[in-house]
Amino acid sequence: MNQPEKYYQVGGTLKPDVPSYIERQADKDLYEMLKNGNFCYVFNSRQMGKSSLQVRVCKRLEAEDFRCVVISLEILGTKGFNQEQWYDTLIKNIVDKLDLQREQLSTLFQDNKRLTPLNKLVDFFEKILLAKVNNNIVIFIDEIDKVLSLDFPTDDFFSFIRYCYNQRANNRKYERITFALLGVATPSQLIKDTRRTPFNIGEAIQLNGFSFQEARPLTQGLESKVNDLKIAEEILQEVLKWTSGQPFLTQKICEIIVDDENVIPSEAKLLSKWIEELVKSRIIDNWEFQDEPQHLRTIRDRIINSKEPMIKLLKFYLEILQYHDLPSNNSPEQSELVLSGLLEETAGKLNVYNPIYKSVFDSNWVAEMLADMRPYEEELLGWLSSNSQDKSWLLQGHELQKAIKWCNDKNLTIEDYQFINASQELEINNLRTSQNLQIADLKNQIIESKRFQRLFAGITASLMIFTGVITFQLKEKIQSVFIPYIEEPELFSQGEKSFFLGNGNYYQNQGVDAFKRGNYTEAINQFAKAKEIDKNDPEGLIYYNNALAHRNGNYLTLAVAVPINARRDMAKEILRGVAQAQDEFNNNAGHGLNNQLLNIVIADDKNDRSLGERVAQQFIKDANVLGVIGHSGSSVSEVALAKYKDANLGMISPTSTSTELSMEKYKVFFRTVPSDAKAGEQLAEYAIKNAINKVVIFYKAEDTYSESLKQAFQTAFENKGGKVVRIRNLADRNLNASYEVYRSVVEDEANAVVFFPNIELISTVINMARARQQPKIQKIFGKNIPLLGGDALYGADTLTQGQKALESLVLPIPWFPEESNSTEESYSKKFAKQACTQWGGGISWRTAASYDATQAFIKAISELKNPTRQTIVEKLKSIILPPEKTSGDALTFQNGERDKKPVLVKVVPGSGDDCVGAQGGGYHFQKVDENSSSSSSVLPLTIRDEGVKNKIAN
Repeated sequence: MNQPEKYYQVGGTLKPDVPSYIERQADKDLYEMLKNGNFCYVFNSRQMGKSSLQVRVCKRLEAEDFRCVVISLEILGTKGFNQEQWYDTLIKNIVDKLDLQREQLSTLFQDNKRLTPLNKLVDFFEKILLAKVNNNIVIFIDEIDKVLSLDFPTDDFFSFIRYCYNQRANNRKYERITFALLGVATPSQLIKDTRRTPFNIGEAIQLNGFSFQEARPLTQGLESKVNDLKIAEEILQEVLKWTSGQPFLTQKICEIIVDDENVIPSEAKLLSKWIEELVKSRIIDNWEFQDEPQHLRTIRDRIINSKEPMIKLLKFYLEILQYHDLPSNNSPEQSELVLSGLLEETAGKLNVYNPIYKSVFDSNWVAEMLADMRPYEEELLGWLSSNSQDKSWLLQGHELQKAIKWCNDKNLTIEDYQFINASQELEINNLRTSQNLQIADLKNQIIESKRFQRLFAGITASLMIFTGVITFQLKEKIQSVFIPYIEEPELFSQGEKSFFLGNGNYYQNQGVDAFKRGNYTEAINQFAKAKEIDKNDPEGLIYYNNALAHRNGNYLTLAVAVPINARRDMAKEILRGVAQAQDEFNNNAGHGLNNQLLNIVIADDKNDRSLGERVAQQFIKDANVLGVIGHSGSSVSEVALAKYKDANLGMISPTSTSTELSMEKYKVFFRTVPSDAKAGEQLAEYAIKNAINKVVIFYKAEDTYSESLKQAFQTAFENKGGKVVRIRNLADRNLNASYEVYRSVVEDEANAVVFFPNIELISTVINMARARQQPKIQKIFGKNIPLLGGDALYGADTLTQGQKALESLVLPIPWFPEESNSTEESYSKKFAKQACTQWGGGISWRTAASYDATQAFIKAISELKNPTRQTIVEKLKSIILPPEKTSGDALTFQNGERDKKPVLVKVVPGSGDDCVGAQGGGYHFQKVDENSSSSSSVLPLTIRDEGVKNKIAN
């Protein structure tokens, strides 16, 4: 059965005949120019419709007997070949597209072995292409900006295009051929030599956003939602207010409106407010989380990976936000911001393209980005203002080391290099007076291990032979062998930086500054104020306690690794549990253990395997770290444990549930949550009990957590008599949310859909959950197909984004406050209330599990006279924590596993207990009563009636 057709298409190249394609002035301009033989170029930001325009114009030209060739340079690639291979591949592509005979091409290549690639291209055009093809020829070259990533210059290629144009005066055959270039670039980026550029003979085609008049056909797609053309046009006008006609966003919001099950208000003011709330909840809020298909992240990544210094881009963009309508002067940073799509130029003025971009990429976003920028901006500007003479601005010591590390893999300006080199030279001059002492110190450090003796000999020789930058870099490299957190300081903090920028907490920033200066008394005072202002922020409480520990001078250290950059809310949930346990320990009657306070090192592994491995290496290097709480994702835990195992460094994960992780395999692994085996078993048991016996599973292929939970559920489900009729990879780029749900019900005849995403794919799940509300399906069944899922879907942000689309979703999670049958509250309920008071709101299972992990380490350390990494691991194997010392359940480890059964919860409308479970968007999680069956709410097991199938299909 074919996929049901949708009016709107969000992302990708639109086919020529799709009804939602919007013709713009650019369609007419490009068609007319190419028809008349003009060389044209369409340069604009991504997702503005360049490729769709090319497809449409190409079809029109072919209808008039033109021969068109479309070459995407993305297909040709950018690495792993030389200039000759690139030109040969280009020629072969043209041959194949025009169905020319390759034998002639082979002969040409054989006869012209000594020709340059460019001359070979000229020969191909004159002896084969123009000789064998008598029609007019248009060569479209898409993704032209890919030439900027090639390992060889391409000025000759653009000169060849100009040559084809100039040859029209000498050879009339060349009048039959022209080019159209499309991509994300400016002419000056592609070719520097203004004398050779083809762009001064070509026509620039302006590709603007949709105007209301142009976009009017989009109202046809709203017919299923409203029957009044006037209301449909008012909806479109409101959408365009938010998007300014940006094609991708316009189509996306229109689709969101059609898929939304709520009734659209007919009154203009209410309609405007309704669309505003829809845009904010579905596009702007938590935009990184729900940006699917990717659009906003594409803009962000373009800025991050720009060849222009990011500091210049962000500072100029900040000026735009502050002053608006700045005049355009075609500077590199202005051009780059326009190509990113963030800015548009109108009548010589620059401004943010639309209100959505202005809301997402606001001043707080800029502040967060700048925090990761050049750490020596002020010093550099001061040095440059003195004509590079005032040495007091140059960097020294730790600041210089930090700057050098930051410079790795960055696109730097010549001023950056000059500044760093001058700083290094000054450092070396200062070091020379004490060079002998430094060499002796290095020797003493290195010869402690015989395996470094040969290295020392080489270093000594290097110090004697090399001068300048080499000397300092060797010293820095040696230090990085012994001193933790030097290599990637931006990933770690005990109080030296804030991972959660943009919260406007002045006292937190002051505390960080004092902590960096070693003024722990001031840091304590500032962090104390900060945590009172924002009770919900765990970072401030951890830093407050760390400052107490550092002032005390006698402290114990644990490390915690969380995915701050990837999932901030999730990271905070984990840190709250750690902070709560640390605060209780440090403020105990005895103030810690034998006057030793607890210090926490926070690391951001970004839920990335490579970073997780490097974070683990730094924790191992820090001899003070006695244990690690984390990592979050099972795949990251997997690579980190391979390191901890060899170092005998114990790790307790509060979130990694994969069955691939075990004490038997890694020796130092513990977890405070049930494994996927238990979660999969319980979810399968619930499904069978509720008459769900045929399911479709969606998961993330090759993800440790997702694979593990999928396998655990499938095995248990099939053992109980259930059938998995289809398994689909959520990460498949061709996944169509609406069709997948439609197919699951109509073709697969499933009576439930099961989701096991990793955290990056939660937004995809939400899109699919919305798709189950399709009118065609709801009309027949009168209800939604049931949804089951994994614990990654638990969270307030998930509820906020999904709302009614996720209603009745059932998940197994590691912890949920239990209601006691006696007159006394259960320990879990008591803990939930205590945490609620601590944090000013309800907590999640991640907070409870990380609290228990920290308590386990504290217990193990407390029972040892002289705790070491190895003795702590051994002690963890036998510790016993009663319910009143945990989040509510007794804690012991059996081969690293906690003997605990998951809790089933489901999404229900309304507000729950403020201190129990996550809630958001008017929905909350509620404990499932596993003693009662709810089979009456489940869909029929099969849909065998062909008449019903036909109704749905139609």
